[in-house]
Amino acid sequence: MDPYNFQDSEDIINNEDELKKLEAELAPSSADYYGVLNISRKATDEEIKEAYKKLCRFFHPDKHTDQEKKRKAESRFQVIQTAYEVLSDPKARIIYDTYGEEGLNASWEVGPRYKTTEELREEYEKQAKRKREQELENLIRSRSEYQLTLDATQVFDPYEPPAFAGFGGNTVVKPRKRRMPWDRIAKTQVQQLFMRHSFQTQLGPQTHAVLGGTMLSRSGMGGGNLMGTIRHTLSPQLSGELTTTLLKPRICSLKTYYSLSSDSFVNTTVQLNSIYDPPILSVTTGRRLYSNTSGYMTYRTGEYSIFGWGGDSSRKMDKSSVSLGMAGGNKTGNYSGEIQTGIMDSHIAGEYRYKLPHQGSLQLTCLLSTQGGVAVTVGSDHKLTTHSRIGLTLECGLAAGVIVKFKFTRLGQKVTLPIILSSEFDLTLAFLGTLIPASAAIALEQLILKPRRQQKIQEKIEQLREEHKEYLENRKREALDAQSLMEDIAKRKKSQEEKKTNGLVIIKAVYGNLENDNEAIDVTVVIQTLVNESRLTIPGGHSKV
Repeated sequence: MDPYNFQDSEDIINNEDELKKLEAELAPSSADYYGVLNISRKATDEEIKEAYKKLCRFFHPDKHTDQEKKRKAESRFQVIQTAYEVLSDPKARIIYDTYGEEGLNASWEVGPRYKTTEELREEYEKQAKRKREQELENLIRSRSEYQLTLDATQVFDPYEPPAFAGFGGNTVVKPRKRRMPWDRIAKTQVQQLFMRHSFQTQLGPQTHAVLGGTMLSRSGMGGGNLMGTIRHTLSPQLSGELTTTLLKPRICSLKTYYSLSSDSFVNTTVQLNSIYDPPILSVTTGRRLYSNTSGYMTYRTGEYSIFGWGGDSSRKMDKSSVSLGMAGGNKTGNYSGEIQTGIMDSHIAGEYRYKLPHQGSLQLTCLLSTQGGVAVTVGSDHKLTTHSRIGLTLECGLAAGVIVKFKFTRLGQKVTLPIILSSEFDLTLAFLGTLIPASAAIALEQLILKPRRQQKIQEKIEQLREEHKEYLENRKREALDAQSLMEDIAKRKKSQEEKKTNGLVIIKAVYGNLENDNEAIDVTVVIQTLVNESRLTIPGGHSKV
């Protein structure tokens, strides 16, 4: 059977990470010692010894007088002898079960043993290139975020506002007229532009520095600032970072992260906005509640005054708050919930992210707040390539209105495009904002992404088939040689079983894809040799390819 033939490739391969996994799985590997001796992985020492003796009757060179068969037997017997020596040695068997044949070698090798000198050189060059790229990435890490907010509320308002005319305070209201679709689209306006960029470099084994800048432009007005951050790890339990802005307004913050144990932590943030105001303090403490769930509590002081330091605190807008939350996850998704009570804002929030096939996810967020009322967010994101993702989110709320948000990320670069469809909640726009993007996402998956994955799968399989062609031909020839050595014993066993009252005779045995004769092999001879005392034993736990 051709191991490079997959009938359900789409179910096996989902993305480029899976392509790498496929390449590793289809890479030629050494012989399975348990499969060589035809025993299970839980076989006892006596079963290993008995299996070795049986194979010696088939493949020991001294059992054959014909020179051609003797040559074939010598080649096969070397593999059998090696498998027996490893599995009969308790220490070697433990190493083999844990690390495979590579664990038995004194030194590590680059790539499989069958590779030529030229192929090994290419493998070394690939590893050196990946190492250089990783070193450059670690030297300076660049992160960027761009967000362009568009106001399209007038696009969905097909009427002109009332026109006022006349004298003496009298008004004349002209009938509103409909605009053509392309005229309404032209009314889309840029509401806000936000940009942020940062560079991270390593100053020492435990210290990193980040230099970044932000810029915000809204309705023709804007500003920006530069900020620097020093991150340092004091111990495996304690780390912190100090951030300060270089321009006005000058803000300085200190964050610490401390692990009390493997199941609990305490994080603190101290933010100083001005020397005339006391620092704002935030403390979060959390603990693992279950195997996949953690709970936390956060207290934030907000703005306050101490003995006159800070002025009149009643005029300040940032008030104290306390929140309780829980977060966790499993194989199917992640979830979180939070309850916050505060002087200015109290809310209940919940979020669930469901993992979709092909490295995608579906997100649902609900918020009930004293400031913003009710808000619901539905979104999804999908992995396009190893380093890029695309996402789409619909936000609906009594205060926020209806907003559609597109997001694209690649190699630390993030681009977000929020489009405000309505400043007030509109059920029709909310429905269309969900239906149209969802239909577009399904069309993208079925018409572009899925065919693209299938094409990559086939190209990778053909590439691996060609690369391993010589190796597969050698393995096939070895298997046919081994089968030819078993023909005499198979005939003798068949004759013995035919003479018995309830003997077991193998008429026909085929292994592989039965729908394609070219991908199936006749294993009648091999199966007949496995018959012993009218019983057939084929242990599991290893490949039969």
